[in-house]
Amino acid sequence: MKDKAETISFIKNNETLSVNQIYDGAILQLYQNEVRLPNGQTAKRELIHHLPAVGILAETKNNEVVLVKQYRPAIADEIYEIPAGIIDQVEGQLEEPLIAAKRELNEETGYASAEWIFNSKFYISPGYIDEAIYLFFAKSIEEAKEKLDQDENEEVSHYLFTAQQVREMIKNGEIIDLKTLYALSIWLNSLEV
Repeated sequence: MKDKAETISFIKNNETLSVNQIYDGAILQLYQNEVRLPNGQTAKRELIHHLPAVGILAETKNNEVVLVKQYRPAIADEIYEIPAGIIDQVEGQLEEPLIAAKRELNEETGYASAEWIFNSKFYISPGYIDEAIYLFFAKSIEEAKEKLDQDENEEVSHYLFTAQQVREMIKNGEIIDLKTLYALSIWLNSLEV
């Protein structure tokens, strides 16, 4: 664990005064650290280190977007999302985000693309978790020649939606995942230009 901890920004930060790991899981670690704040005071902070992830806004030649629907135990509900997943560790090294994006799109939807555009890297809730999400746009998706199996613990279905359908789904509160709302907002705005 020590080698892994040395790569975590909030641990190697000079303003981290003490580190107390509370939990060590497969994809995340929970810490209660003492940190020095910009005003000079100290405070205890519960922080989660989470492996980075990718999200893919995948669009067909007909300007439809693919969304997946899956059950999320944390909210006890099935929700629509863009295809996404954790960046795997291969022999102790994180795979390249684009490789992870191509793999996740294929695993979750059976689609592939020859045209990939990196959009942004962002954090959903940096107040307590360091999970970075790399957002890619996959253009002119089509059925993959070689389809990958979904992960054993996943049961994901996918659907194609037009821009009008997406607008209605957002308006009706059918899309509630933040990374998905962010990606779809960028996509919808690009269609209006």
